[in-house]
Amino acid sequence: MKLLLITDIHGDTENLERIIERENYNAVLCAGDLSDANEFDDYKAQLDKVLDVFEKQGVMTKAVPGNMDPEEECVRELIQRRMNIHKKIASFEDFEAVGFGGGITPFGTPFEPEGAKIKNAMETLYDRMKADRKFGVIHQPPVDSQLDMADGDHVGSQEVREIIEDKKFELILTGHIHESRGRDEISETTVVNPGPVMEGYYAIADTKGEIDVEMKQL
Repeated sequence: MKLLLITDIHGDTENLERIIERENYNAVLCAGDLSDANEFDDYKAQLDKVLDVFEKQGVMTKAVPGNMDPEEECVRELIQRRMNIHKKIASFEDFEAVGFGGGITPFGTPFEPEGAKIKNAMETLYDRMKADRKFGVIHQPPVDSQLDMADGDHVGSQEVREIIEDKKFELILTGHIHESRGRDEISETTVVNPGPVMEGYYAIADTKGEIDVEMKQL
């Protein structure tokens, strides 16, 4: 099974459409910042445009809100489109996935959950998963990794790192820190920030056998 891994769209439907037209895949996981409440006067209208693009592709898509997505408003629309994985479990062909959105910043953005809240929810969801292969979608990256560097400092979440170290996820998709595109291996878990869609970045994961992730750009 091939997965399109994306994050940080920030309402950029043009790049999203170009990525979708370019690649062949069976499902999509998105780690948030679908629209951008600080960028668009009508957040929901731009969110709808992004979700319309997803609907047109005709494959299973699951997403969490990012810190620029007001939690309640974004999740409501995702639920209506059957795309929500925030605080939920989703079953795919050969794995299950769980997710939690939002991320901490110094700027007081719309959705900034406490780390303990992320950890408690993800641990509860993990314990309910039944599949042997378990994936996670978390907007906030783990601290002290290759995916959380901003202006030379590690700015990720300690609690997200603890989730990865304590549980046996095969893959974690993250985002949030635009300048920390890349992948890391933490406690036998592959952790990927494919980079922001708004800058033309994404990744393709092949789940056949041992997971293989290819970082790509337009």
